[in-house]
Amino acid sequence: MNESMPLWVAEERQALLAAIVDYSEDAIVSKTLDGIITSWNHAAVSLFGYQESEAIGRHISLIIPPDRLHEEDFIINEIRNGRKIQHFQTIRKAKSGQYIPLSLAISPIKNAAGVIIGASKIARDISKQKEAAEKQGMLAAIVNNSDDAIVSKTLEG
Repeated sequence: MNESMPLWVAEERQALLAAIVDYSEDAIVSKTLDGIITSWNHAAVSLFGYQESEAIGRHISLIIPPDRLHEEDFIINEIRNGRKIQHFQTIRKAKSGQYIPLSLAISPIKNAAGVIIGASKIARDISKQKEAAEKQGMLAAIVNNSDDAIVSKTLEG
């Protein structure tokens, strides 16, 4: 906190930031460097199916498929070294057992002394983008492998 900032301003600012995180459309999760979940917003509840009380205090492997646990070692190593990770595409597992394709942005969390104490993950569901890309690829394959001539034109002819 800025020492010249009145306490009520700092508290108001903290409440505003908490509301932004809590009501983001993206899942925002924080964890310790040991992988223990320390925060879990409303979007994380919707995306993964675990209530906040079921997730906080548990290890992040709660949502990581067993064949992807090695990714957590990579992520933690990058965070420990102060590096951010952007657009990391992966799969995570919801409480229902459904696999969800995600794009992750992960940043170090530092304490007041500047020491890295954890990580903040923003997870965006990319299921619709993946599905659209697959459909586009399938249509392109049909066109490329067609024995018939396929011509396109603008609305003006």
